[in-house]
Amino acid sequence: MKYDELAIVGLPKSFKIYKAVDYLYPNGEPDNPEEVLYDEYFEECDEGEDASIVFKYNESATGVSVVYNSTVNALNLWLSPWAVEADVLLYVAFINAILKKHPRAKLYDKYDIIKNLTDIDLNRMQADRRKYLKRLLQTKDGFTMEGVNNDFVLQVAHLRKAASIDMQVIELQQVFTKMQWEEE
Repeated sequence: MKYDELAIVGLPKSFKIYKAVDYLYPNGEPDNPEEVLYDEYFEECDEGEDASIVFKYNESATGVSVVYNSTVNALNLWLSPWAVEADVLLYVAFINAILKKHPRAKLYDKYDIIKNLTDIDLNRMQADRRKYLKRLLQTKDGFTMEGVNNDFVLQVAHLRKAASIDMQVIELQQVFTKMQWEEE
C-alpha cells in the first residue's frame, strides 16, 4: 500500500514522543476534557526508541503507530491495513503538522523524499484499505483485524449479506471502529 510506512528525518533533538499529540492541537491542548480529541498509548520498544499509538477518540480503529529513534532524530510512522477513514485523516494531519512545525525535517517513503501528504495521497490511502478489505472478503477465509483497543477475529462465511461488497466493506469498517470504543 502506498505510503503506509513513512519516516520523518532531521527532527530537532528537543523532539519528544510524549508531546507528539500536541502537534494536532495548533492552539494548544484544550482545557475542557470533552474537547480533547486525540491521545496516545505508549508501547514497549527497543532501547534508544520511544513508541506510541496516536489515535482519535471514538473514531480511530487502529490509530497510527509512531516510533521515535533519538539516536538519529527520526520518526517512523506506520498506518495499518485495517485503518479506517479517521485513521488515514489522522496520519496525514499528524505528518503534515510535524513537517510544518519543523521545516528542516524531511519526509521519506523508503528512499524518496516527499514534500508532504496531499488530499490525493489521502484518497489513495483510503481506497487502498477498502480494496484490501474487499479482496479479503472475497476470499471467504477468516482474518484478524488488529485495533487500537480490541482485535476482531472475522469469519467471512458468518457475515450477513450486504447489498454489495463495497457496502460490506463500509459496514465492516464501521463495526470495527465501534468495537474499539464500546465499554466492556
